[in-house]
Amino acid sequence: MRFRWRSLSLCALFAVGLAACSNNSTTPNVGPGPHISQQGVVALPNLLPGGKFTYDIGITDAAARRYYLADRTNSSLDILDLNTMAVRQVGGFVGQKASNDNSGPDGVVFVPGASVYVGDVNVVKVVDPVAGAVTKTITTGTAGFRTDEGCYDPDDKLIMFANPADSPPYATFISTTTNTVVATLPFTTSIGLEQCVYDPGTKRFFINNDGTPTNPHGEMNSLLASTAVAGTPVIDKVYPEGNCGPTGMALGPNENLVVGCDTPAGTQQQTLIMSATSGAVVATITQVGGSDEVAYDPKLNHYLTGSRNMTATGISQTGLATGKFTPVLGVIDAATNTWVGNFATGSGAHSVSADSATGRVFVPVPPTATAAGGILVFTSP
Repeated sequence: MRFRWRSLSLCALFAVGLAACSNNSTTPNVGPGPHISQQGVVALPNLLPGGKFTYDIGITDAAARRYYLADRTNSSLDILDLNTMAVRQVGGFVGQKASNDNSGPDGVVFVPGASVYVGDVNVVKVVDPVAGAVTKTITTGTAGFRTDEGCYDPDDKLIMFANPADSPPYATFISTTTNTVVATLPFTTSIGLEQCVYDPGTKRFFINNDGTPTNPHGEMNSLLASTAVAGTPVIDKVYPEGNCGPTGMALGPNENLVVGCDTPAGTQQQTLIMSATSGAVVATITQVGGSDEVAYDPKLNHYLTGSRNMTATGISQTGLATGKFTPVLGVIDAATNTWVGNFATGSGAHSVSADSATGRVFVPVPPTATAAGGILVFTSP
C-alpha cells in the first residue's frame, strides 16, 4: 500500500485576483442577511473540465489549520493546509465503485491534535496527518459495505461510526485510546443511518435514522455515551423528524442541533433545528433543504447546509429522474434560527465545512464543461 504526499499548484486564495479562480458565476439567491461571496477554487488532481468528482465528508480542524476531504476520485484523504492552502493526499482507500455503499473513503472524524479516523469498506483507517500515513486499520465489518459517517466524544475518548448499508444497519464504537472496537449497536428496524453528533452537555450521542415503521421518513435516536463505554449501548430516546428524510447533523449553540433534510418528492424541502435536551423541533426552515452534510460555524454563528437537491420552487424532486436541482450553500442564523440566504455551488455539491478561525466555508464542487473541479471557498465580510 502506497501513500502519497502531493503539494499542488493552486489558485492563490488571498485577497487579490480570486474572482478569476471561481468555476461558478451563478447569481446567489441572497436572503435578508449579510452577503457571502465566492473567494476561489482550490484545485485537486484529476478533476479536469468535463470530468467527474466523487467524494464524501469534508471537515475542518481549525486549531490544527487543516481541512480534510474524503476524495473517492483519487482514493485518498485530501489534507488542505489552511495557512498555505497547499493540498497533500494520503492514498490507499477503496475509491469510487459502482455503488456508494461499496465505496470509500467516507466519513472523516478527527481527534484534536492527534489522528484522523476515516471510514472505508469494512474498516476504519487511522491516519497520522503529519506523517501522511495510515497507522492503523480497524475492522468494522465483513460484508463489503462502507463504514460511513462518524462523530467524536472527547469526554470518553470514543468515536461512533455508522454502517448504514448492512442488514441491519449498525453503529460501531471505537476507543481512540486503544484503537479497538469496544461495542456495536444494531438498528434492527432501520432502513439506514446518517450523521451522528456527540453533545457534551447531555453526555449523549445523537444519530439521524433514515426511517423505521413508526417514523418512515426519519427520526433522531439518542443514547447515553456511558452505555457505549460499558460495552452495552442502547437507544433510549426517539424523536420523530416528520417528513425530513434526515441526512447531516451538527451541534450549535444552546444545545440545538441542525438537521439536514431531503424530503420525499413533491413535498416542501426544509431544514430542522432540534433541541438536544428535549428532542423538540425548535424551528423549521423552509427556504433551504435537499441537503446532505450540514455544519455549524461558531465564528459567524451560522448553520450551513450542503443542499445539492434544492430546487428553484423549494419542492423536492428527490428520486425523480426528471428532477432539476439548483444546488446551494444554505446559510441560517443560529442566534435567531432564521434563514440568511442561499448561495450557488455546483452540481451534486453536498459537503460543507467551516473554518471557525476565519469564517471561510469549504464546499467541494465537480468540474464543469469549462472549469476544473476542486474545493470552492466562500467568505463573508
